Amino acid sequence: MIPYRDERLPRIIAVSVWTIVAGNVYFFYRELTASKPARTIDEFALVPYNLTHHIQLAPPSPHPAVLTLLTSMFLHGGISHIFFNMLFLLVFGPRIERYQGHAAFVAFYVLCGVAGGIAQMLAAPNSHIPEIGASGAIAGVMGAYLITYPRSTIDTVTPIGCFPLFLRLPAVIVIGVWAALQFVLGFDTFDPRANQGGVAYFAHIGGFASGVILQGLVELFRRDRDSAPRSRR
Repeated sequence: MIPYRDERLPRIIAVSVWTIVAGNVYFFYRELTASKPARTIDEFALVPYNLTHHIQLAPPSPHPAVLTLLTSMFLHGGISHIFFNMLFLLVFGPRIERYQGHAAFVAFYVLCGVAGGIAQMLAAPNSHIPEIGASGAIAGVMGAYLITYPRSTIDTVTPIGCFPLFLRLPAVIVIGVWAALQFVLGFDTFDPRANQGGVAYFAHIGGFASGVILQGLVELFRRDRDSAPRSRR
């Protein structure tokens, strides 16, 4: 199922979400128009082997190499890759930005993306495959949405053969099914007989888990703050 609209748009403009989208589109354009796109990906993508074996590529690759955890979040493997990533961000991001605030949302997005990259690196430390995309960060946003608005409804489209089936489903189902699929397919990659398909599932898992944990801590802090007794003056 493909989500395409939240049940309720926030009243404020999601400045941070749209800025992140614009940044991703800009860097994807630069990637496509580079003289050697494949080389650009190699230079700025997260390559687990390079980080786990302390390999530093020559400029313009970021120095230190650990910064590829950040730069890799703004690279994509094609039109469909960036389209669906940005679609998911635009569906789930605005309400989380409204809840967290503009600056806090950017920090949260980056932290989840970095956590996703670390999870993928730990799952495949000897991999030479460049890891790219904003999926880990967006998975974190989805995790936060699940914690904060589990009963909100999401408009989705599910292709049934050649026909689209339009459904409005609770967020807990939409995100829950997606997350379960990532865990199943992610741990399936440890089977040497499995077709891994080039998807960094543990980046999704790591980003999603970090989003759930971080937003859960925020919820607990707010609950404790709201329930704390206040002295009168």
